[in-house]
Amino acid sequence: MSTTDPSKDDMTAKEREQWLVDRGVHIEKPGETCILHHLLICSSFGWHLVSFGVHMNMYCSQLLLEDSSRLKNATSSESMTVTKQVNNLSIKCNSENIEGISFVYVPHDTSKSISEVKLPSAVIQALGPAGDLLPIFVKSYFADGKMIDEHLFQEQAGKQSLMAGGTNQPLKVSSQAMMNATSAGSVETFPLVRPSSTNKHQGVYIYLDEVGMLKNLPLNSRASKIAGQCGYNPEPKFYGDIFIGRVESKPMQPMHNINIRVEDVMNPSSEWMVNAPRENTLWTQALDDATGGSYRKNHEESQINDGTEGVAVIVNKDGKNSFSWLQSSDEIEVTVDVAQAGMSANKKLIKVSFLRKKLVVKYDTSLILELDLYEDIDPDGSTWTLDNDKLVITCEKSDGGKIWPRIES
Repeated sequence: MSTTDPSKDDMTAKEREQWLVDRGVHIEKPGETCILHHLLICSSFGWHLVSFGVHMNMYCSQLLLEDSSRLKNATSSESMTVTKQVNNLSIKCNSENIEGISFVYVPHDTSKSISEVKLPSAVIQALGPAGDLLPIFVKSYFADGKMIDEHLFQEQAGKQSLMAGGTNQPLKVSSQAMMNATSAGSVETFPLVRPSSTNKHQGVYIYLDEVGMLKNLPLNSRASKIAGQCGYNPEPKFYGDIFIGRVESKPMQPMHNINIRVEDVMNPSSEWMVNAPRENTLWTQALDDATGGSYRKNHEESQINDGTEGVAVIVNKDGKNSFSWLQSSDEIEVTVDVAQAGMSANKKLIKVSFLRKKLVVKYDTSLILELDLYEDIDPDGSTWTLDNDKLVITCEKSDGGKIWPRIES
């Protein structure tokens, strides 16, 4: 394993590449990435590493057919699937009697406990032991039958096209293609910290539904907080339930899964978590150097959400009544041009109705705007006013501190 300091200027491009490979980063060759899969990756976390030829440990379902068959045989009787283990948590049946490697389940529902589940020994024997087996094992958990939001998919695809220098045109992807890409489950790994010589060659990863956002799954605030404690700022967004696992990848030895306990994840004083921010900073610096500054630039661009940073989003609804909107962590602000909407600045004729998840604007008896909102608002904390020729509507979010991916459901 290369121990060259990545910060040194005399490091060649090949040496930098090897430094990344030693730390579990796959350097992708041209043509390796499926176009549809590339877009699904981008949709989860914004402009991802695939954009400049590096990708993390992603798994296309069509590449896992053989492993899936062996996994099915291994969990048919003597072992329990991860879905069965999670379901048994609700009936106070734990996985202590299962032999295998412990990893952690973090449900999005904060009323549910963070718990340990097992990667059964039978699965390790069937699939391994070399390599990270958790993406294969938890894959079926994310095959929940939920459809992805085609409108949101096209919207995210358009954003990625713009960031790549293209145009914001809808992507022509059939519903069947999207079904094929997600029906069997799709797993993305997110590194909380990567294996290196300074952390005993042990990495800790989040395993999540790769298209959770596109399925409109709820945000997982606890997973985001854990990532924040590992040095990610701003905290990444994770959608739906997630798992956290640990791998060991020593020089001249195959990577393999090792135990991680609930207390390792819940205790911010855990050694791995205390050291994670520095480890991630060093890795980011090395990757940024190896890519000529592209990584940091693309990562920063991906953090801008719709309606944030003071950049209004203009929406032309149903080809007629347009409006713009902004958001903070606590409020949504919608602005309607009075003249363009065919209204006058007569406040007596303007009626704005705030419902739990809907906003309705009428002028006299005419419907001007009706929005089915992405999340709940607090009607009692919402107001509107006329600012010259602008109708400015301020909606207070019920779930303060939450950034919406879009304004409509």
